[in-house]
Amino acid sequence: MANNVCPVWVGYFLSNPLRKMLQNPESLLSPYVKPGMTVADVGCAMGFFTLPMARMVGADGRVICVDIQDGMLKNLKKRAQKAGIENVMEYRLCDENSFCLAQDAQNIDFIMASAVGHEVPDVSRLFQEIFQALKPGGKLLFSEPAGHVSQEMFNSEQAEAEACGFRILSTPEVRRARTVVLEKE
Repeated sequence: MANNVCPVWVGYFLSNPLRKMLQNPESLLSPYVKPGMTVADVGCAMGFFTLPMARMVGADGRVICVDIQDGMLKNLKKRAQKAGIENVMEYRLCDENSFCLAQDAQNIDFIMASAVGHEVPDVSRLFQEIFQALKPGGKLLFSEPAGHVSQEMFNSEQAEAEACGFRILSTPEVRRARTVVLEKE
């Protein structure tokens, strides 16, 4: 698994403010993330999507930040403290055997999983764990970088999600990404 995982130093590029011109987190997430929600960012890295989600859920919400690299989580924690939003954040270091969501069975309203499907050894298990963690009616925004993941591979990942019980809600246009919004029925 370690060979497929994005190195920590790349996290600085991924959290670059200029990226907002291509992928604006607030615009992408605002239809799904509301004040008071419990949300998760699986593969959160340094928080490009996580920090905006924390602002969106507000003081009564909760953001579960999951990553396989301690360095990413440490940098995210510093950024959250600097932004004054660390009180809604929960950090979880996962490994190749668990995505650290089992304890949240049917308690999460929304999950973001951006650029992680192609990095995990078993994408079906990823979708199974996410499915179990979501409340009925909960949504998953699943996205892969178009430069790393072919349309054929993305279609295969999407089929794995559907096999786990998700239904496709929409396929938002996100520059340089292949994206689908899925719902747990």
